[in-house]
Amino acid sequence: MPHEAYSRERDERRLLVVLYVGTLVLLVILLYATYANVRRYNDSVTSIRRYNYALIELTDIFSDLQDQETSARGYLLTREPSFLEPYEAGRGRDSIRFHRMDSLLDNAGWHAQLDMLRIKYDRVQHLLAEQLADTVGVRSPRSDVAGLDRSKVAMDEVRMMHALMMAQLRMERETYLSNERRDGLDAPITLIFYSLLAIAATALLFWRLSRSLRNTEHAKLDLRIKLAELDKEVLTRTSIQDMLENVLDISPNGIMAFRSIHDQAGTIVDFEFLSSNRQANVILKRDDLIGKRLLTEMPENGPTGLFDAYVNVVKTGLPYQNEFYYQGEGISSWFSSHAVRLEDGFMVTFSDITEQKRAQEVNAEADRIALTGQITRTVAHEVRNPLTNIHLAVEQMHDEVQDREELVRPFFQIIDRNLKRIGTLINGMLESTRQRELKLGACALKDIVTGAMDHVADRLVLKEVKGEMDIAPDLPSVMVDHDLINLAITNIAINAVEAMEPGKGRLRMHAYRVRGEVLLEISDNGKGIPAENLDRLFLPFYSGRAGGLGLGLTTTRSILNSHRIKLEVRSAVGEGTTFTLRFPPDVFAPGS
Repeated sequence: MPHEAYSRERDERRLLVVLYVGTLVLLVILLYATYANVRRYNDSVTSIRRYNYALIELTDIFSDLQDQETSARGYLLTREPSFLEPYEAGRGRDSIRFHRMDSLLDNAGWHAQLDMLRIKYDRVQHLLAEQLADTVGVRSPRSDVAGLDRSKVAMDEVRMMHALMMAQLRMERETYLSNERRDGLDAPITLIFYSLLAIAATALLFWRLSRSLRNTEHAKLDLRIKLAELDKEVLTRTSIQDMLENVLDISPNGIMAFRSIHDQAGTIVDFEFLSSNRQANVILKRDDLIGKRLLTEMPENGPTGLFDAYVNVVKTGLPYQNEFYYQGEGISSWFSSHAVRLEDGFMVTFSDITEQKRAQEVNAEADRIALTGQITRTVAHEVRNPLTNIHLAVEQMHDEVQDREELVRPFFQIIDRNLKRIGTLINGMLESTRQRELKLGACALKDIVTGAMDHVADRLVLKEVKGEMDIAPDLPSVMVDHDLINLAITNIAINAVEAMEPGKGRLRMHAYRVRGEVLLEISDNGKGIPAENLDRLFLPFYSGRAGGLGLGLTTTRSILNSHRIKLEVRSAVGEGTTFTLRFPPDVFAPGS
């Protein structure tokens, strides 16, 4: 019996869908037929109106020409000036009328006939003007039979052309008149026919719906009894679930649960989000993940090996714990993660340890720079004394051999150039590692970027490289040492300019705000840096270009570390390099 009732309800629902769709189709057909009929009718009326206007204009222009011919002939026969008034009044209106007629109908045959009529029309006017010109200064009438005959022949040609065009216009208009009469009669008949069909279908649909509603009311009464019994159980489960969610939401770590998704062979191919606490939503900047798939929403889990690690947790039951860097879906942070198996799935707790990692990197960098500075100062001290002695000895030697100046000058120049290079190298070593006293002040990021771009302006012009700045509005001011920050950014910009091909490069500085931080990206489209050289980029004396001392970026890193500004770099060989300066909120100026 239940199966039978279910079958009847399903058949009734299908019939209602068919009736509803059929009614909609009839209404759409009715609407389309009415629209098409009205549109055809309007098109016919518009075309008839255009042809009527064309007939009127064609008649008027022919009448004007006839009036001009009659006026000119009357004057030629009588020399009476009053005869020329219609002639003079008719001239000058022809251009406007021809232009109006040319715009009325849009077909090549009409334009060609109109051009031919204009030529014949102008010929008549020209002949009349010649005859009138011959009478200037002659008081008595004289017969010009040949001229009158020529104008008459030309006028006859215009008359024939006019008659032909009038006949053609009337014939073409008749087609649209027939369409107008037919469409004017079809519209009411079509409308009545389809309206009756729509009314019949709607009535049938209403009857079936009414019967279905009565059946639904009886079913609702049965359901209310069962729902009342389930309400108590739902309330109990809801209270327990709310309590668990509150416990999870107060956790400082992100907590998420997943269910395994298997293919036909039983292999885990993905995981489905089952739950996510408040901290997880904050970290991932998503609150819509429940019910969605991990690899679909976060495809970076595949290449990074996280997905395989989670699969291993589900298969073996062994927990997974690791610290890793994750970049993708708007996330670029370090995480500490701990995953355990949960039935046919797993639960993972994770926390953002980016700031801890940054602090570790800054401390390690500071220790490395301090050690390098100590070694550098020792080496500089040990080198400067003998260097000074060599310099004095060379000056003394130069005085002793002045009689052979031309012979020994190249050798002294080589010695002097290399002594200066060693001195510059020592000064650069000391500058890159020395402790700086910061003169902090509130600076607008736009002013900092503009100053750095001005410092490399000459290099941009020399290498024919484009410089672009894109500074987001309403960025906070930052507390920095303006001169030192300008030096750091300028060093990065110089390296970027030197890495680009002349005439093809583009240096871009882009400042914007992300998750409370202000980011300044300095990017180029130069040759790029191989992945194996990225870690060596900030080491002293490492340089990717000939003649470089390899201390500019070391100095830059030292300056940025002293300001607690994180420096990141990413590069692709053949595509370019991007340096990113991260200004944390604690360097923002008060009130920004």
